[in-house]
Amino acid sequence: MTRSPLTRFLAGPVLFMAMIGTVACGGAAPAEPPAPEPAASAAPEGHGGHGGHGGHGSPDVPAPVLYAVQTGPLGIVLTDGSGHLIYRSDADRADPPTSACTDACAQTWIPVTSPPDQELDLAGVKPELVGRLQRPDGSSQLTLAGWPLYRYRDDDGSLATAGQNGADGTWFVVTPKGEKVAPA
Repeated sequence: MTRSPLTRFLAGPVLFMAMIGTVACGGAAPAEPPAPEPAASAAPEGHGGHGGHGGHGSPDVPAPVLYAVQTGPLGIVLTDGSGHLIYRSDADRADPPTSACTDACAQTWIPVTSPPDQELDLAGVKPELVGRLQRPDGSSQLTLAGWPLYRYRDDDGSLATAGQNGADGTWFVVTPKGEKVAPA
């Protein structure tokens, strides 16, 4: 299915904001949720790899997405196109950008990756703050203000894992400027 750039741009944030409204207002989730829209950041069928690991260099793989969104409990934060919160770690370094999360750590805190030459889909994020670093496995991890970016493995996009903010005193949801969000 071909979508216009505006539809791809709005699909993730609109769905995410609808979920946030339900959570923030204390409403119960509908008994039968509507059929899910294909996520803007999901890999096309047959190309495998969700989470930024598949389809390196493939022209039909959608651009990685970073959106600034307003949430009730955390304020304005960074998400991917599927509404997953984006995190940074105090164990990493911003200058020069360095990731300390490898091996088992990277199975729980999934690096946000993108082929080095792929254009990004940004909304509310200044392009000059976004960079890349090369990981030990050769993949290219996105950074924001120098801080390597990650997703939490068990995040289902519903803010249920927002409790991971401040996890181990190390992992924090990130703002569109690369700053960490103080734990709630």
